[in-house]
Amino acid sequence: MNIIGFNNIRNADLIKGYTYKGGEVNNLSSEPISKLLPVGNQSGIRFTGTTELPIMVVLYSTFSDNDWPDHIDDGVLFYYGDNKEPGREIHETPGNKIFKETYNNLHLNKKEAIPPIFLFSKGTTGFDRVFKGLLVPGNLKYTEMEDLIAIWKTKENQRFQNYKAVFTLLPTQIISRTWINDIINGNKLSLNAPEEWKQWIEK
Repeated sequence: MNIIGFNNIRNADLIKGYTYKGGEVNNLSSEPISKLLPVGNQSGIRFTGTTELPIMVVLYSTFSDNDWPDHIDDGVLFYYGDNKEPGREIHETPGNKIFKETYNNLHLNKKEAIPPIFLFSKGTTGFDRVFKGLLVPGNLKYTEMEDLIAIWKTKENQRFQNYKAVFTLLPTQIISRTWINDIINGNKLSLNAPEEWKQWIEK
């Protein structure tokens, strides 16, 4: 079965479609993504580094939130930002700051400044998480007027804005632990980087 046990995940590769088991304790110490990668154990948008210069980013979704319906369609991910409650401006949350900088860099042709982005979803039980793949911002089917959109929503009789972002799932099947270590050490374009990632950055 395509399952990586909780005790084995710290040095595991990321394999598309594999489930990474959570721990048996009923608290966030059982959350596996933060053991796989040096990111937080909560929120949908997690990162290493700063919001202005993240080293790597993780997007997590249950894909079951009717208010914010993240979904994948033919290799394209539609994902909502992290300003999901009223009371803040759109860029007062760290995830939306990262989105703003990422798409700025995309359309200013500064791809080398864009971090690797990894997508995970909820597994079938407990803290289990499924690796869905390596993402890049934007998609050839969508213009810069369409790939990052500020949308309005009303909740508790208050209006507020959040982002709806478009990402492309690359066909990369395996993210090696050696590349993850290279990213952490500041070398995301190392020889261990997937060819699809390097081609996207360079072309």
